[in-house]
Amino acid sequence: MVACCLAGAGASLTLPPFGVVPLIALLSWPALIITNAATMRRAALAGGLTGFGWFFASVWWISLSLVTGDTNYWPLLPLPLIGIPLLLASFWVPAAALAHRLGRSTGARLGWLLLFLALCEWARGHIATGFPWNAPGYLFSANLPLLQSASLVGLYGLTLLALAAGLAPAFWIAGQRKPAICLAALLPVLAAYGWGRLAETPTPLSTPSKVTRLVQPAVPQHEKWDRSLRPSHLERLQTLSRRQTPVPQLVIWPETAFAGLLDREPEILRTAAWEALPFDGWLLTGVPRFDARKRLFNSAVLMRADGTIEAIYDKRRLVPFGEFVPLRGALPFIDAIAGPIDFSAGMGEQLIALPHFGLIQVLICYETLFPGVAAGPGPRPQMLVNLTNDGWFGDTPGPWQHLEQARMRAVEEGIPMIRVANTGVTAAFGPSGRDLGRIGLGETGFIDVAVPAPLPPTAYAGWREWPFMALLLLLALFNIRLDRKPSIRHLKP
Repeated sequence: MVACCLAGAGASLTLPPFGVVPLIALLSWPALIITNAATMRRAALAGGLTGFGWFFASVWWISLSLVTGDTNYWPLLPLPLIGIPLLLASFWVPAAALAHRLGRSTGARLGWLLLFLALCEWARGHIATGFPWNAPGYLFSANLPLLQSASLVGLYGLTLLALAAGLAPAFWIAGQRKPAICLAALLPVLAAYGWGRLAETPTPLSTPSKVTRLVQPAVPQHEKWDRSLRPSHLERLQTLSRRQTPVPQLVIWPETAFAGLLDREPEILRTAAWEALPFDGWLLTGVPRFDARKRLFNSAVLMRADGTIEAIYDKRRLVPFGEFVPLRGALPFIDAIAGPIDFSAGMGEQLIALPHFGLIQVLICYETLFPGVAAGPGPRPQMLVNLTNDGWFGDTPGPWQHLEQARMRAVEEGIPMIRVANTGVTAAFGPSGRDLGRIGLGETGFIDVAVPAPLPPTAYAGWREWPFMALLLLLALFNIRLDRKPSIRHLKP
């Protein structure tokens, strides 16, 4: 059981920012323990402990939000530190149990384990709002050629392929030589495809009118909502926005760029826009607001230099226990942690139209986790913009993981991604995931980025999860055949 937990933790080092891709093979160790367990209950326990190791090692930094800024909830630290990995690991338990129950041989059980793990990871991204933060498929983001396969099968297809590569040694040990060789060849084959795609699809050229300035103020989280410091924070944003001339027509500030509410103090934002922009400029920034019905939204606003608000986007996917609390009435202490008011999910227009730039899909913070960001009804956006504040998590793997998720969304859709963060990492990616410029974690600064045109719709943009489901069906047929064919370890000499 300890081996399962350690193997899961070690395998998670394949994720950003470490990106040690070969360590995915460590999953073969618990896979063999699961498939050779004496009972289904022990197999389920081994699967759960493997998942706990994976999630504990890759999301421990979430617990820092309780002790960052003006909060000081050290006694509550074990709740997210242990509770979140346990909750996420519960999705791996049925995968292990079903694999042990359905397979009659070790090889077939390994095949079913691969199928059900991929299916449970898909379920983790959808059940109860979903949380696909550290899916195994994100190991592909550590390598740009490998990442190109996201344009074919998306995150969940990559998760299946990553798990398949990780279980190749287990298939070999189980006597399934041909499947093991095929699975071991997956990563080199996908890398070769990626190199070919990158060579054939250079980053499309941009027009001079599509240059945008990304501003990273790097305001520490403990200062963020100090009203006495707000003038200096706004001055920093304005100074960075106009430091180098000419100022591009579009300037982008991060999520909750300053301490204020759009409806309560609109003049502050209007004055800031006038000071920061050219006379024909636009400001896109994140700012919370109340609507006429007193509902609180985490919003992005597009504003002219004269203070005219042209468009508002309200965040649609909210962070559980961060922006809203499920079953709030049953948790009397939660107001002290998450505040007394829940944010509301946006239901309005999805795309923002901007002259010269076309249609923009805004993604606020957490929304960039989810595949299919451009899958809504209506026309396809020409640019993705992620406004975020990762200052809650300091210099931990969290901001780097979030950065690479944004890159994968660009490759999945074939659309450039602009990411603007309060403390970093601010970056821009071309439609193939190439780095167009960035500002490091914790640095104060700005960059001007020429936004390239999007590529034609990718295979994933057209088919979404159907290729992933087709791969699962083929794997199920292979497992049925494998269960009828004896392993070479059981053949008579």
